Amino acid sequence: MDHAPGSSARSGTQRSRRTPAAIAAILAAPLFCIWVFRSEILYHSADLASNALSLAAVGALLALLLVRVVLPFVDRRFILLVYVAVAGTAGIATMGMVQFLITSLVAPFWFRDAGNRWDEFIPSIPSWVAPRSPEVVRGFFLGRASLYEPEVWRAWLVPVGAWSGFIILMLAAQYCLAHIFYPRWAAQERLSFPIVQLPLTATAPGSRGRAEMVGGALLAVGVQTLNALHYAYPAVPELRVLPTDLGGSLPPPWNAVGNFWLTFYPCAIGVAALVPTNILISCVAFFAVSKLEIVGAQAWGLRGTGSTGGFPYSGEQAQGAVLALVGMVIWSARHWLVASMRRREYIGAWIGLLISGCGLIAFGMALGLRAYICVLFFVLFLLFMVGLGWLRAAVGPLWNPGNDVAWWTRAAGGAATPVSEGVGLAYLRWFSFGDFRGHALPTYVDTMRIAEVGGIPRRTLFTTLAVGSVLSIVASLWVALDVYYRYGAATALTDQWRTYQGRLAFDNLRSLLDGTTPRPDIPQVSAASFGFLMVAALSAANRRLLWWPLHPAGFVMAQTWSLEWFWLPMLIALVVKSLILRAGGLRLYERARPFFVGLILGDYTMCVGLALAGTLFRVPMYKPFPV
Repeated sequence: MDHAPGSSARSGTQRSRRTPAAIAAILAAPLFCIWVFRSEILYHSADLASNALSLAAVGALLALLLVRVVLPFVDRRFILLVYVAVAGTAGIATMGMVQFLITSLVAPFWFRDAGNRWDEFIPSIPSWVAPRSPEVVRGFFLGRASLYEPEVWRAWLVPVGAWSGFIILMLAAQYCLAHIFYPRWAAQERLSFPIVQLPLTATAPGSRGRAEMVGGALLAVGVQTLNALHYAYPAVPELRVLPTDLGGSLPPPWNAVGNFWLTFYPCAIGVAALVPTNILISCVAFFAVSKLEIVGAQAWGLRGTGSTGGFPYSGEQAQGAVLALVGMVIWSARHWLVASMRRREYIGAWIGLLISGCGLIAFGMALGLRAYICVLFFVLFLLFMVGLGWLRAAVGPLWNPGNDVAWWTRAAGGAATPVSEGVGLAYLRWFSFGDFRGHALPTYVDTMRIAEVGGIPRRTLFTTLAVGSVLSIVASLWVALDVYYRYGAATALTDQWRTYQGRLAFDNLRSLLDGTTPRPDIPQVSAASFGFLMVAALSAANRRLLWWPLHPAGFVMAQTWSLEWFWLPMLIALVVKSLILRAGGLRLYERARPFFVGLILGDYTMCVGLALAGTLFRVPMYKPFPV
């Protein structure tokens, strides 16, 4: 077929424009990872990369929007490509990823003593997992040392290489799954993708809705500026948006709810207003039910003292609910999945998934896991990532909800866990215990949506993310070691919660081996079964009954503690959105959407600005979000 005159020239011009954008995106990825780690660990900034809508990526977006004023070649594709590169890689440097990994590696060699009997674990730790030289370990935890001493960097060379390979396998498997499922969620289910609305709206051509977006941004900036001034000068009044707990002031048995947070985050209200109304109703309704369950259990004397507080076993209900959600997602996509195995554009993803999955299983077995436990662990982890990807695209939670993958291995592992397997699972806890905030698959789905709308070719997206991820892994591990050898992982100069998470993996292992942490028994498994059946029933009702108002996503969100800080913003958004729809229908709502995006933009502008100020002045600043 003949090409139109000039089409080759236009194609060449587009490729020449994509090259600088890809290079800028690839270089930005590791640089932002370095900023994320240093800012969070040393200056206690807001969580720059652990939110679904990454503060680091929004910072890159805001910077490029300013640059575009003076550099016209920085067009929408340029900005969006840099945005997706930072969004898709910044999570590597944050919680649930490198921040928890690096402190876990050497924790058993530093914190062992006669009381915790961790000496029992040392023979089961493979030599390639972590350095164990007393001097190397001491420098890591106490600081005032140098990573660049030959004894130190040589000791870390093999462990860093091994764990870098593991992270690459984990990211590759998640990208392949995102590549396979994204067309189903975007084209067939037509999910709303609330998280991507900010970058797409902020870079959209034309001025339609710009005034409304600016109005929302100014409102959020005004509120948070007042609160930032109150933080610095307490005499200044505040309009509090951060969590305020009412649970402790309630009378019995209502105080059994524990923490009952009231929050008014502008960004959370803005995101929630972009979510379908039936899902908002479901989230708020099931959150209320989950709290009433606890109150009822306390009133009837059914609450226990277990790790999850006993009946109604919300954590165990979440395990079954998430598994049922994954089943629902896969079952609804079954025809698409079978068809994708025969299409050229997806065969590579299936092969990549198989290779990376086998690599993960081999890695787990090298750590000491039995083969069937290893398969169960990684298959469930990847399935849970699929469920999170769907939730991100449908509900847009600002934090990825999570659940403990190892709960299932404890349930299936038999009466006793071998020490070697327990050590292996402890070394895998950093990414699997339920803090899924930095995990990649949901973000990859968002980046694919942005690339599709923004006209970024899929190959360009893949190459940028692949190269940027490798560089970001190296940069994140390097900056982690550099920071801790300078300042010490166990000193007051660094954030101690990350160090605590590294130790907690082996504290939990000790409790498990001693029998003080009970294994899942009949009540826990029954609660998981109930959660599974509830989601299955809600899913069936949602498909077959047109009038049915409740969505299974709401039940899942309520059971995974994802709504503790966000239920009230969701309720506010639900009321406002319902009033808008009643007053002017979809036409008025579409006109109001940029205002809600503006609330997100203004809130995040303050977060990014204060985080940068904290980095520059090396002092903690007010955190508009999330705490």
